[in-house]
Amino acid sequence: MSIFGVGTETYLYVNGLTINKALPISNNKTLMPVKCKLPLDTISKLIKRDVDFAIAILCSGSLSSQLKIEAENPKDLAISAWNAQWDLILLSAIFNCNCVCNLQCTQPLEEISSDSALQVTNYHMKGLINEPYTVTDENCKWINQYFSNAQALIENDSFMMAVHSMATYKWNPHPRVQLAILWAGIESLFRINSELSFRISLYISKFLSDKNSDEAKKIFDDVKSLYKSRSSAVHGNNIKGDSTTLVVRSSSLLNRLIVKCIEINGLPDIENLIY
Repeated sequence: MSIFGVGTETYLYVNGLTINKALPISNNKTLMPVKCKLPLDTISKLIKRDVDFAIAILCSGSLSSQLKIEAENPKDLAISAWNAQWDLILLSAIFNCNCVCNLQCTQPLEEISSDSALQVTNYHMKGLINEPYTVTDENCKWINQYFSNAQALIENDSFMMAVHSMATYKWNPHPRVQLAILWAGIESLFRINSELSFRISLYISKFLSDKNSDEAKKIFDDVKSLYKSRSSAVHGNNIKGDSTTLVVRSSSLLNRLIVKCIEINGLPDIENLIY
């Protein structure tokens, strides 16, 4: 990952997430729309390495938003821009999309010129193929209310593991591996060492059901079934059911857990879930 700090503001060009109006996500970071494509003639003047130029060309067609970052000096700007990668990972996990930054610039996309500094931030090239997720007005209200909770929770290793699993499982093309990644994230939130299938089904059902016994029973049965599929995937056994559907169900479950943690501003309280 390559990030620079020049001046007092910088822009991370984002693939995978579309927004129609500016959305502050912290006191110095604002997610903004893009209103034009990256001009190829300008790219050719700013990027000299062939591989970087190729990556910029590949990214340019699907740039869908940009993250503006401000700071008092170049050092703090570089630190904020580096840490902003976690904000994009959080947004990916919350909206179940590939929200990534592959390019950084000293100017917003609409003002880029031959005097700008533009560079490739990474060479993974994720978020280029799938349709970007469109942030709705309801999403914006939710971000305004809860995103600061998510930014605080990411300091917790268990939550960070869950978020990273949710944000990156699509990077692997194999459903078995996707299931393994998703369930690593699910299990990290509950820290269970024994009776895994029963305990994780019980804890998740209690955590998500809001004391509704019928809903809790349904969640318990669903999680127990999904956990069997996870075990088959991890241990190389035959998987019952369509593997793609199982991935979708597992990702939906992890997404629900992450969103619930953010909304309550905390991880599942295992002791409280038992009694």
